[in-house]
Amino acid sequence: MFGYFSENGSQILDGLLFGLGVLAVYLGAVLTGALIRSLGGAGSAGLTMAGRYMQGWFDYLRGDDRNTINVTLNMIVDDHLKFDTLVADRRLGYVWPNSYRVLMIRRAARRTTLDNPVVLFPQSPRAPKSMLGRIRHHWWERVHDVVASSTVVENGKAQRVRLMREDDYKATYGPLISLVSEKCNNDNSIDVALGREMEEHRFVIALTFEKLHNRRARHLRAMVMLEATLRSLPKDCPRVDFEEHKTRYRTLQAIARQYAANPNCFGIVKVWRPKLPVVTMPAIDKAMRFEPNRAAE
Repeated sequence: MFGYFSENGSQILDGLLFGLGVLAVYLGAVLTGALIRSLGGAGSAGLTMAGRYMQGWFDYLRGDDRNTINVTLNMIVDDHLKFDTLVADRRLGYVWPNSYRVLMIRRAARRTTLDNPVVLFPQSPRAPKSMLGRIRHHWWERVHDVVASSTVVENGKAQRVRLMREDDYKATYGPLISLVSEKCNNDNSIDVALGREMEEHRFVIALTFEKLHNRRARHLRAMVMLEATLRSLPKDCPRVDFEEHKTRYRTLQAIARQYAANPNCFGIVKVWRPKLPVVTMPAIDKAMRFEPNRAAE
């Protein structure tokens, strides 16, 4: 045995050293991979943080945060234009989780003008007349059929049909109506369901992209106003607290014009409030006289 080790000791030592080398290489690869993954995760988090910081810095310099929206209540009380916040600032992704929907809203917002800051979506495009336009339209319809179609069973027969796309205005104003209803209407709607006497009030919600001042950036705002007040806005601007609020009144006038022409392009939220009790005064007999002397007695 000792003779074998003495004759082959160098080969055994070489084998041990080779195995230790392979083990060292393996452990180094494992540690290097773990280090690279950790640095990659830290790097992506750092890039995300830096991107958010730069976006915040850019919005801070411009006085703008294009990724937020709020809901305000507009009212005219004693010939005085007043505002209140119904829903504080929300991120666009929180209100509309669909990123493509947010992109559509931003595109529609860019098409607004100073005279008409109401967000309106384009109507269905006309059929193209050029050969290239017809070819592109044909293939786009084929892609639409493949992506947005499903198999349904009607009258015992299975057939492939295209799914109906949700209306742009309903998809846009639905989340806003839910936000306002959640803030203002839960308890009273239950009272309506229980059969209590309530008064129903209709409020119009308009998504706007107004510009208050030439040196201020524009941003999205959902403006809410009582329907009866919106339909009977005075021509002249009422009293305002700040000069820039006159722009807000011009926006309300633009909303009133658009709502009178196309009411389906806006959202309606219904609010219920208890009916005020009717107090009836007893009839007074005119033959009765008020004598102060007797009253003092």
